Amino acid sequence: MLHSCLNLLPHIDPALGGLSTSVPALCASTSLAGGFPSTMAAFCDAGEQSETTGISITRLPRSLFRRDTIRQLSQLIAGGDILHIHGLWQAPSLGGGWLARRHSIPYVVSAHGMLEPWALHHRRWKKSIYASLIERSTLAGAACLRALTQAEADDYRRFGLSNPIAIIPNGVEVRQANPEAFLDAFPELRGFRIILFLGRIHYKKGPDLLVRAWKQIAEQFPDVRLVFAGNDSEGTEATIKRLAMHLAIAGRITFTGFLRGDLKWSALAASSIFVLPSHSEGFSVAIVEALGSARPVVITPQCHFPEVAEQQCGWIVDPDCESLATALTKALHAPHEILEEMGARGRGLVRKRCSWDAIGCQMAEVYRWILGGHRPQLAEIRS
Repeated sequence: MLHSCLNLLPHIDPALGGLSTSVPALCASTSLAGGFPSTMAAFCDAGEQSETTGISITRLPRSLFRRDTIRQLSQLIAGGDILHIHGLWQAPSLGGGWLARRHSIPYVVSAHGMLEPWALHHRRWKKSIYASLIERSTLAGAACLRALTQAEADDYRRFGLSNPIAIIPNGVEVRQANPEAFLDAFPELRGFRIILFLGRIHYKKGPDLLVRAWKQIAEQFPDVRLVFAGNDSEGTEATIKRLAMHLAIAGRITFTGFLRGDLKWSALAASSIFVLPSHSEGFSVAIVEALGSARPVVITPQCHFPEVAEQQCGWIVDPDCESLATALTKALHAPHEILEEMGARGRGLVRKRCSWDAIGCQMAEVYRWILGGHRPQLAEIRS
């Protein structure tokens, strides 16, 4: 008997976050490599753009609190064999968990970093009330919790959950790109080495730390420019621009806005170093893309990528200005050959750990187990 899985997520535009990139890829790999057909449903604004092809997507109205939305979502969930809820504190976990339990449909929850201590502290009182009323019952009712990292598995347990946990990371399909497309789009960067920040410009990702660290070392490296490539989140970009003006380094920083498709990969190809000084990450797709593009990375322990230090493909530093400035100085002074070797090790790490084919097989194995099959052999399960 052929089963199917519905993946429920809060948006489909990659500009709104990594879920819109990773979930379609998970669906495709689970369907093709894992042999477990998967579809998607997302709560979308009218203007949301999706880069997804080949996967069935049902667009639901943004507001869950409409009778027609609930009716449509109920029919979708009841028509499948298993539900996979992506993200917390939003419509997928609120409506998806309730309707799945109502229809006796087993479901998996992927928190995607939303139970990290920093994330829980952000808007702490609202989340505490919401968790008591809704989120704890949604999480506790899951047949399995999917963790992207060992650290996220610990977050589930710290939240008081005893469900089985499957530790399955996100993957990446690296595209080989030419830097010329990016340099043509931003000709002021031609001839400079580039430090690239790729992702949403939000306080939790440490853009203010990066600007202050860059201020400390910029005069040493007149041939280097700092580039922020990502969409604004909660007005953070304007604050960062004001900070750069105040520190008199605005001329050494470029803001590109959100980069789609080939232009994003071209930016990675044009960069010398990738940096993400984040206070909180579930599993950063941008880090994996940078490593897969053979770029040395500078990240924080909160990115949960200890392999960067273990495999010597970058630097892991505390999220403070001094540590960040020191690591960037080391990276910018490093001989080209050393950086190339680090990049090659990073690319090898991604090929070994983050193959979508392998991840699709692991996820499909978990779905079959939940529906009464054998205990997974490929995926790591914590009881």
